[in-house]
Amino acid sequence: MLLPLPLVLLLSGLLRPEVPAGTTRGMHTSPMLDNEQRMRLITYRHGCGSGAECEPPLACLYEARYNQAYCTDSQCMMDTQCPEDHVCRALATKENGLLVRICVPIGVRQEGEYCDPAPQDRGHACAAGLVCSGHDYHWCGRPCRLGSQAAGCPEGFFCADTAPEPICLPTCAGRECPESQNCVRFAEGASVCARVYGPNCRESPCPEGQVCRALTAPTHPGKTWMECIERCGQNSPPCGIGKVCDVGQCLPACNPQGPAVCDEGFRCRQLWPDSPFACHPDW
Repeated sequence: MLLPLPLVLLLSGLLRPEVPAGTTRGMHTSPMLDNEQRMRLITYRHGCGSGAECEPPLACLYEARYNQAYCTDSQCMMDTQCPEDHVCRALATKENGLLVRICVPIGVRQEGEYCDPAPQDRGHACAAGLVCSGHDYHWCGRPCRLGSQAAGCPEGFFCADTAPEPICLPTCAGRECPESQNCVRFAEGASVCARVYGPNCRESPCPEGQVCRALTAPTHPGKTWMECIERCGQNSPPCGIGKVCDVGQCLPACNPQGPAVCDEGFRCRQLWPDSPFACHPDW
């Protein structure tokens, strides 16, 4: 069952595998097994929390589009093994460093735009010739050569050691952004001109006990949603007045039939039928 897109984006940042910088070279790829080999493995397609829970040569792959981590092998090794208008791409997996190759659609996201490594549709996938790569945030970029003067990146981009392979990341450092936009910094040195909704906590730190969260959506390039977040739920204090606990975070409570309380760029809605109404990014 597919999750609502906002929840997928919120959870993907919390659950996606952490890939240490510098692990792109020398990483091994899980092979593509035949059906008989897969059926011999007890953990094949079973849920997992780490690579250690999967029998070799399976790896624990987290797919945000399904909000699920499961043990799997590669689904392809080359583009010709994928459906029409799809390409074979390597994805990072949990902990053990194995790569898993899967078929992903050729999309519409351009160089320097946000993307999903395992996109559910073309709107979240990179255009032909580009790779979706990154550690904390994912970007569409052309592959590049680290440490080379001829890295192959266009103006406004630089070659970064991203996973699963180095790509050209965007940078707005040293140049002026259009009116109403800010140069927003992300991990790995990437930065883009974007309109910021919510407090720009990358420039003004959050109050003590809160964490700055920056959210992006592939279908909304040039926009970033920022919030100062307090954790809630098990082993955490209850949310303060005017806040509600949703997806493990204290968010502004709201009533779609009541006064407008959400900031610009945010909308009062539920992520699930039984979840509370709260102010979420309006994408």
